[in-house]
Amino acid sequence: MIFPNGCRWMELIFEKNNSVQVYCDDREAATEAVERLRELGAMVKSVRLQVGDFVLSDRVCVERKTAADFESSVIDGRLFTQAQELKENFASPLIGIVGVDFERLHENAVQGALIALAVDFKIPVFFFPSEGKLADFLFLLGKKEQLNAPRQLKVQFSKKGLSLAQQQRLVVESLPNIGPKNALALLEHFKTVEKLVAASEKELQEVRGVGKERAKQIRAVFSFPFK
Repeated sequence: MIFPNGCRWMELIFEKNNSVQVYCDDREAATEAVERLRELGAMVKSVRLQVGDFVLSDRVCVERKTAADFESSVIDGRLFTQAQELKENFASPLIGIVGVDFERLHENAVQGALIALAVDFKIPVFFFPSEGKLADFLFLLGKKEQLNAPRQLKVQFSKKGLSLAQQQRLVVESLPNIGPKNALALLEHFKTVEKLVAASEKELQEVRGVGKERAKQIRAVFSFPFK
């Protein structure tokens, strides 16, 4: 049901039994993580979730990403929109990343995004070497959350998210030694993130507050091969 304010409601029921119950987004239904959850004895219920990929309780939701997914979501700004939606709908959301091979982003950019998630959104990020290890984690998390008497959950999914301008600022703020003030100055100068990425070290230094050292660090994020 869609209410007039644009919010979407879904009633998730955790039945009274001894099984760990996991609601997963139906787009995740064919993953190895879901297969492993069933092997562990979890009762997996596939539904179309508006936020996140796995719901373990009324307060815990896990967003699953591969390393490549994480990179893409940082580059296009979706990561911070998703983080905002997770925080708006769950008290204790988590992000689980499968794999650690980042091929398109410099280490500083990855670290910047992780810092933003931890500091700005208070969302912990866990890394897993495989889908199976992610499933093991979800199973244990489900056991913890469902130790109390099973209850009926009503989860409000709101898709407001961040504005495009906010997403752009968060992407730029993830660069080394670039705070909100510098990010705004860079965006006002170059107008788009695309032009900022293409800017030379000399062009970066033309922006107030971005000296030679900061310009060099920014160019390093954009141009150095990932190791």
